[in-house]
Amino acid sequence: MSNEKLFQVSAGLLATADASGRFHELSPAWERTLGWSLDELRAKPFIEFVHPGDREATLAEAAELFQGHTTTRFDNRYQCKDGSYRWLGWAASVDMSDAPSERRIYATALDVTSDRERLSQLSDTAQLVAVYERLFHVSVGLLVTLDANGYFRHANPAWERTLGWSPEEMTARPFIDFVHPDDREATLAEATALFQGRMTIRFDNRYRCKDGSYKWLAWTAYMDPTEDPSSRLVYGTAHDVTSYRDLLDQHERTLARLRDTMQAMSTPLMPITDRIVVMPLVGQMDSERISQVMSVALEGVQSTQVQIVILDVTGLRDIDTKVASALVDTAKALQLLGAKTVLTGIRPAVAQTLVGLGLDLAGIITKGTLQSAIAFALHSDQRSAALLSK
Repeated sequence: MSNEKLFQVSAGLLATADASGRFHELSPAWERTLGWSLDELRAKPFIEFVHPGDREATLAEAAELFQGHTTTRFDNRYQCKDGSYRWLGWAASVDMSDAPSERRIYATALDVTSDRERLSQLSDTAQLVAVYERLFHVSVGLLVTLDANGYFRHANPAWERTLGWSPEEMTARPFIDFVHPDDREATLAEATALFQGRMTIRFDNRYRCKDGSYKWLAWTAYMDPTEDPSSRLVYGTAHDVTSYRDLLDQHERTLARLRDTMQAMSTPLMPITDRIVVMPLVGQMDSERISQVMSVALEGVQSTQVQIVILDVTGLRDIDTKVASALVDTAKALQLLGAKTVLTGIRPAVAQTLVGLGLDLAGIITKGTLQSAIAFALHSDQRSAALLSK
């Protein structure tokens, strides 16, 4: 095959150019690659096809060629006829044995656009990896990956700052070994759910520190279902919430003490005499308070010599069928312990509720006001005392 035929079929962009910056011979690959006809490419200086951002370097490279240097690889962008640009990778030289006026650049170029794009992507990826690596090391959050065998694959330095274990120690044995024994069952269940595709939004458990103490960690974790099943990892981040949990526990204990105090204050037994007490009921009654009323009344009667209990319901907002039934049950229970019950403060609507229920009110004394109830109790107690003295 002659050189001419090789010139015509070459996939490379073959060209010659003179010192004035114009193309002479051009292979057909130019038109296939850039879209310009060969005549259009020869019609103006080649530098006009070069991307503005590459022109200075291109002219400098051409000048070096005419000084005898050889170009083994030089990349620049050439404009296509549709306005886009393609990256060309050049190798070129000038035969310095030619007369100066006859000297030309003999060059071949390859379209390296896809290579440059891949290189750019790789560069971007490398930069991103570097950023993530830096974030991984400086993050205050505890970052890990977990495999299906129950081992951490990666652990960032925050683990050592928080728990005292180095990343190497964290990845050397099953992660469950670090979890508090009381939290292991729930933790394993959560890990199983993660590998089944469920995301963990918030999960708290305790991890053992190197000094033997424990810290509460709050987890968010996720498994990428698009990864190869044989190499899938759970990606997790945790934060030390020990101080928050301690504060929460303290707050809950305070609330519990306050609740006990309020309950005690809401169902007090107020003594009138050694044998007479008043239990004023105020606010809203619920199942818990109803039970507490009965307990306080029964314990108070059982532990003292109380003979009469006045239940004052003036302060109750509402008395529904459940509350009414509970009050009657309380009165009956007090009667079994030998104490009388005086019910006072009943409004007309409450009276209708009691009648409508058809409850057995035998043994329950009712008075309209607290004053009349106390007066009745005092008089009844005096009579009982007089009978006993005879």
